[in-house]
Amino acid sequence: MDSVGFALMLSFFITNSSSSTTASFSIFMLGFVAQIVMIIGFPYNDNFADFYRIIWSLFPPNLLARALRLLADATSTAQDQGISWSRRAECALNDLECVITINDIYIWLTATFFCGFLFPYTSIMEEVQRRLKGGICSCIGYVPSLEDITPDDEDVLQEEIIIKEQRRKV
Repeated sequence: MDSVGFALMLSFFITNSSSSTTASFSIFMLGFVAQIVMIIGFPYNDNFADFYRIIWSLFPPNLLARALRLLADATSTAQDQGISWSRRAECALNDLECVITINDIYIWLTATFFCGFLFPYTSIMEEVQRRLKGGICSCIGYVPSLEDITPDDEDVLQEEIIIKEQRRKV
C-alpha cells in the first residue's frame, strides 16, 4: 500500500507517469537491500569510516532501520532499561560498538527534513506547479479553458480541427 502511495507521489515529479511505479519500486528495493546490509553492521560499527556513515545516513530508511535496531537491542531482555527521552543521547549498556545514538538519528532525520525546505529544488517545484494547474488542485491556480489545451495525439488533434471547422460552417 505504501508503494502505491509513493508511486502516486513520484508521478508528479516524473514526466512519464507510467514509469513512476518502476521508479518507486526501485527505490523500495534499494531501501530493502540497504536494510538487509545493515543487519551485518554496515556502516554503523567501528570497522567503517565516518565518511561511509555520513553518506549512508542521507537515505532516511537507513536511519530508521538503525533506530529500530537500537530500540530492539535496548529492550531485548527484561533487565534492559530501554531508551528514555532523557537518556536518548547515551549509548545502551549492552551496545559495545556505539557509533550513533537515538539522539543522533533524531538530529539526522530532522536535518534532512529541513534541508528540503532550505534548499528547494527549483526545477522540481516548477514542475509540480505546472502539473497542478488545471489538475487535481485547480482551486489554487487558474483552470485553463478547453481551447488552451492542445492534445498530444495527432488523431485527436485532427478530429478537433475537423469539429472546429464544422462549427464555423454552421
